[in-house]
Formats: sequence, structure tokens, C-alpha cells
Amino acid sequence: MEILISFVFVLLISLSMFFAGKIFGPKGDAPDKREPFECGVEPLQKGVPKNFSIHYFRIALLFLIFDLELAFLIPWALVFRENPGFYFLIMIIFQAFIILALVYAWKKGDLQWER
Repeated sequence: MEILISFVFVLLISLSMFFAGKIFGPKGDAPDKREPFECGVEPLQKGVPKNFSIHYFRIALLFLIFDLELAFLIPWALVFRENPGFYFLIMIIFQAFIILALVYAWKKGDLQWER
């Protein structure tokens, strides 16, 4: 019963926000709104290749590395009591790889936002 009440509540909230946007939102249609826009990068003109920085993708990969580290730490902490010496050694090896990745990114300058 609680799940049904939660579902109805979420449905009512989402529908009310949708209709509030339709009622109170701006009505005008500007030509700028129909232009493609993604991630702060100006859209490519027809037939004109444009190079853009790959720095955003490097930052995303670094985020994934450290996000996976956190995902690995939780199960490791749960099984640590079973064999502390072995699991501690495994974590030291894993952290060494993470530190190597961080040092590599630091040396390449990927941690500096402006170039």
C-alpha cells in the first residue's frame, strides 16, 4: 500500500511541475532556442571542422577511476574481517595503481583546468 501511495504522490508532483511550467513558463519562441547547443561548445558550422579540447573527456575518465575506487572500497570493507592481512595487501596494491593514475594525470597536466 505504501508503494502505491508513493507512486501516486510522485506522479502528482511530476504532473503538477509539468503543468506549472506550461502555465507560468515563457511563451515566446526565440530563434536561439532552436539552435543546437551542447556542453558549452558552439555547434559546428556546416562543413567546417572545428577542433575542441579533449580535456573534458580526460576529467570524466579521472572521475570514473576514482568513482570505481569507491565502489571497490565498500565490498572490501565488508570482507576485511575475514582475512585482514590478505585484504590489506590487496588494498595496498589497488591504492598503488590509483596513486599511479593520479600521478600520471598530474604530470600530464590534466588536473589543471585552464591551459
